[in-house]
Amino acid sequence: MSIDQFIRVFPLTVVGLAAATSLISFRYPHLKALRPLSILWVFNFCADLAGYITRSMGIRNLWIYNIDFWMLYIVLAWLYREQIRSRRIGAAIRIFYFLFPVLIIADCALFGINDLQTVIIVAGGAFIVFLAAAYFRQLYISDDNERITRDPWFWFSFGFIIQFGGTLPFLGMLNYLWQHYPQFTRFYYLYFSNTFTILLNVLIIAGFLCRRSYQKLR
Repeated sequence: MSIDQFIRVFPLTVVGLAAATSLISFRYPHLKALRPLSILWVFNFCADLAGYITRSMGIRNLWIYNIDFWMLYIVLAWLYREQIRSRRIGAAIRIFYFLFPVLIIADCALFGINDLQTVIIVAGGAFIVFLAAAYFRQLYISDDNERITRDPWFWFSFGFIIQFGGTLPFLGMLNYLWQHYPQFTRFYYLYFSNTFTILLNVLIIAGFLCRRSYQKLR
């Protein structure tokens, strides 16, 4: 296996490991509140695996990643609504739930689903970064003396900020970059985008394995 092939396969392996680790939430009752995220991550791994297989077969597969991003953003927004106590954030999430499907429908109607939907990826990812930052603020102002490193959502939020903060500018311009600078695009995706994916999934694993007896906030 060449270095390039290894770099392509290793992130998928880490995503699979994170998905497998997340299944402990179905074994321990005190992790019950994390089960929806586990299901989401198993779905995410299946989408990545399907994308890898179809790419290896030379099949156009961007629609798989588009659907994966839809599910990722919608479920994460719902999960953050369960964690963040702010009414303003709750209202922002309700607005997101109205506008985001409209944006998906409009993008599909205008451009189809077979090209990467960069506008949707950037809009949804930016909102998840906003929610992750709001959760960090909640931790900062909280009177809870428990170590934040024992909070699964500390690790998850940290990972989302790293992943989306590091990849959204690139993904937002991906179609343009691929058309005009294919070598740079391939290099960035192979070495930088995959690195952010690995970091996110390592932090997902850390969140599911941290020792806090997890309780829902509401």
